[in-house]
Amino acid sequence: MHFSVYGQSQHPCLVFLHGFLGSGSDWQAQIAVLSQHYYCVTVDIAGHGMSAQQRLKPRNAFKDFSHQLTACLKRLKIAHYHLVGYSLGGRLALQHALLAPKGIERLVIESANTGLSDEDARQQRLVHDNRWADRWLTEPLDTLVNEWYQQAVFANLSSEQRQQLIQRRQHQDRQGIAATLRATSLGLQQDLSRQLGQLKMPLDFIGGSLDNKYQALAKQLQQDYPRLKCHIIEGAGHNCHFEQPTLFLEQLSSVLNNDREENDPNR
Repeated sequence: MHFSVYGQSQHPCLVFLHGFLGSGSDWQAQIAVLSQHYYCVTVDIAGHGMSAQQRLKPRNAFKDFSHQLTACLKRLKIAHYHLVGYSLGGRLALQHALLAPKGIERLVIESANTGLSDEDARQQRLVHDNRWADRWLTEPLDTLVNEWYQQAVFANLSSEQRQQLIQRRQHQDRQGIAATLRATSLGLQQDLSRQLGQLKMPLDFIGGSLDNKYQALAKQLQQDYPRLKCHIIEGAGHNCHFEQPTLFLEQLSSVLNNDREENDPNR
């Protein structure tokens, strides 16, 4: 699994997981600042970026990825880290944290779904994702990427932002993207919302003020799991760190600084 590192290894470690169609480079705006004080690690999820030729095992993708991430961090000799994941990356991060690996000090998920509790909804989502996967294998990439970012979840993107994302995502590995979409479909993911109480580390949820679906999810999660801390990025939709990079950086920095203060023995 491809990874990149930024900053000095003696600093506290931040690990970033991108969303579907993305890559580790999606976090550059935040890493440019955070790498001054943190050792930042970005990962290209299987089927994406420099990991395009990798495949996650169907029906076991979330555990498969967790093992890959653990191996990656072991190779880098990282014993303690904060884990940040957006959308697909957030879902993978949450499952990784629930497998109780040693070393995670804080989990931050951005606009990530904890899973579907209704079996009919799971089956519908599985059919939906498999249809999209079939299309990724056969239809023109420019058409598919354009249509992907016309979906309701991206309705709050400005025309300029939408075009930026479409331009960034033009070069995808068809086989890799299709395989990852099938393997990590929300229809295959466990409903993790009832397992949040098992987490040993603090959990923060970051969502956009314009993303009604995920704002509602965050509120429900907070009711069920009072330890969860929710943070709202004003003027952002689903992809907060892209739509409002400065505000997202400020919020993430605040979360991390609070964590450092809480663990400061001299405080």
